[in-house]
Amino acid sequence: MLRTVLLQLIHCLLGLGIFLRQIILQLPLAYSVLGKKTAITKIRSDAKSLKKLPLHVGVVVVENEYSYSDLANIIVWSVAFGISYISVYDINGEIKRNSFLLQSEVQKSKEHILASDQNKFDIDFHSKSSSEKKDGGCSNIKQIRVRLLSLNDGRQNLVEMTQSLSKLVAGHKYRLEDIMPSTVDALLQDAHKFPDPDLVLRCGPVDALLGYLPWEIRLKSISSHWNISYQNYLSLVSAYGDTDQRFRK
Repeated sequence: MLRTVLLQLIHCLLGLGIFLRQIILQLPLAYSVLGKKTAITKIRSDAKSLKKLPLHVGVVVVENEYSYSDLANIIVWSVAFGISYISVYDINGEIKRNSFLLQSEVQKSKEHILASDQNKFDIDFHSKSSSEKKDGGCSNIKQIRVRLLSLNDGRQNLVEMTQSLSKLVAGHKYRLEDIMPSTVDALLQDAHKFPDPDLVLRCGPVDALLGYLPWEIRLKSISSHWNISYQNYLSLVSAYGDTDQRFRK
């Protein structure tokens, strides 16, 4: 009798173990589906709690290897926050040369993070040679511009800006004493339709911007962009919101 009871108990325990194992195996799938449904909602809620958001976030990568999936996450998190302009810089232009890889990862990240809202955002990888993209008349689609930059872009910008100013002075439209930082900013923005970056995230161990134009910015440094988490990114943007930018007052 006791033996029969023990065998039944063991059978029940084995059955319970199999049942629990099946539930545990299904948890990653359930978590993934839940994450897709709640990610955009949570990010929007976090964005509302911030004191202010940057209009333009720059990402300066001073590392030898690049994680396109992590860079894509930074871009899509920025999009979900409501940031309209993003620039990604590496000194050698490797990210720009492999823009198709980044765009592919951005699409994957959009599907995961933005889920059903992904069609509400048009992420335009803007290049110097491309004409300004139009909205297409749909007010429900938010357009976000992403620029991929290298050292040549910074130098070339300054060369073209200098040439433009020289022509304006030669044509008596400007006096030398009238050329100020605001003049330079206006010319660069008119040429590229991008505002100055408000916040720059420098990713890597090098304590330098390596040719990224020295704007009056708020700089936040992280050891690497590899495996950057959403919470880490949120803390960087939150710190920007808590900063008193006295140079604009």
